[in-house]
Amino acid sequence: MASSNNGDPIRPADIPLTQTAPPSQRAPVPWQQKPVTYIALAGSILLALVVIFVLPSLVKPPQTPPVIIEPEAIQTQAVKETPFRDAQLARARRESQDSLSKLLEKQSFLEKNNVLLWDKQAYQTALNKAAEGDLSYRQREFAEAQEAYLDALNQLAALENRIPEVLSTQLKKGDQAFTEGNAAEARQYYELALAIDASNSEAVSGLERTTTLDKVLALVSQGNTALEEQNIELAQHFFEQALALDSLHPDAISGSEQAAKLIQSRDFNSAMSRGYQFLEANKFTSAAKAFREALALRPGDNAANTGLAQANTASTRYTTRTQLNQAASLEKKEQWHQALAIYNRVLTRDSSVVEAKLGQIRSSTRADLSDAIDRVLASPLRLASANVRQHARQLLKDAEGINSPGSKHVQQIAQLKQVLRSAVTPVTINFTSDNATNVTLFKVGELGIFSQKALSLKPGNYVAVGNRAGYRDVRVEFQVTPEGIATPVEVICREPIS
Repeated sequence: MASSNNGDPIRPADIPLTQTAPPSQRAPVPWQQKPVTYIALAGSILLALVVIFVLPSLVKPPQTPPVIIEPEAIQTQAVKETPFRDAQLARARRESQDSLSKLLEKQSFLEKNNVLLWDKQAYQTALNKAAEGDLSYRQREFAEAQEAYLDALNQLAALENRIPEVLSTQLKKGDQAFTEGNAAEARQYYELALAIDASNSEAVSGLERTTTLDKVLALVSQGNTALEEQNIELAQHFFEQALALDSLHPDAISGSEQAAKLIQSRDFNSAMSRGYQFLEANKFTSAAKAFREALALRPGDNAANTGLAQANTASTRYTTRTQLNQAASLEKKEQWHQALAIYNRVLTRDSSVVEAKLGQIRSSTRADLSDAIDRVLASPLRLASANVRQHARQLLKDAEGINSPGSKHVQQIAQLKQVLRSAVTPVTINFTSDNATNVTLFKVGELGIFSQKALSLKPGNYVAVGNRAGYRDVRVEFQVTPEGIATPVEVICREPIS
């Protein structure tokens, strides 16, 4: 034992090195360490020993002798095994299952097409045959089951192939019943057709039309009665109402067409009658309009085309004659330009009208002559020119050669003669100056210096010029008319040159 620094021995302390936890704070003991576990394990071992060693000695052997397996028996059992036959059975089983699968598909398809509504007996016969196949299948007679399934499948396939025919038959029966006016019966057939093919448009349309069939038939009957009574507008009204309910009903269509033809025929005859009445009354525009109305009702109709041609021809002739008369009247009034315009319009429409051609030449010549004379009369001073006077004299000669001249023409001749005489008849003209300006008159000569001077001059335009030393020249233009000049002509240089 060790000692302390002062030599005293070390004594153990009274404080325990570990503390025991209270029961509530102790950790749980694992089940492997529990006493109960050991007791159970020991009991199980004891029971196993009893079963192994004690029990066999307590059980007595059976009274029947043991079966001895002979070698020949083993050989016989091996011979009875038939793998080929088993394979055949397995194949027959698979084939029958495949046929059954197809059979069920056909059955589902036919039921969707409501086969029970259109051939229940044939469908039930096929199902009975399929039931026979089920019975053979349960008895492991797979070949017989396969044969029954195929027979049932063929029957169902035959039913499926008949669907278009059955559908067509139902639609035809529905149409026949509809045509006969039996809405209830037609509805049954169309409904059966829709049970077979729910998307069939003909059946859908037929079924919808049966809802209004009775009303349509009543309206058609009213329309036919109105036709018999010659009330075609009322008949057309009834047929149009029927078509509004059923636009495909043949009786409504034919009735409407018949009424329309009767109305068209009536209106056509009325238009033709009015056309000829207007034609006889020389109302050609109204006649042509009536014939065009007839053609609108019957395009290309020969009678209407003939009437329109007659109206147009008569209108053209009438218009031409009217215009020729107007032109002749204007000629008498010596309104040559207006008459010429009418003749031109006639010839533009028909260049073969001889009377218009002659009138055109006559009016054009007289219009030109009248215009030329008027131009001379409008500017008589131009006659101072020899060329102009010669032209005026020729105009006078041409004018005097006209037979049966009108009053205006006679007046033009007299006026032209007068201006021609005046053009060569001198007129006294007075001049004044300042006795300092030298005056010269163009086309006459020098007048010299003077305070007053008188000269005889023919009508026309003149120019006098004055000049004076130290002054600017002066120029005086004046016009001599047949009546002379009211005031003297003054020529004086007044502006000195600075």
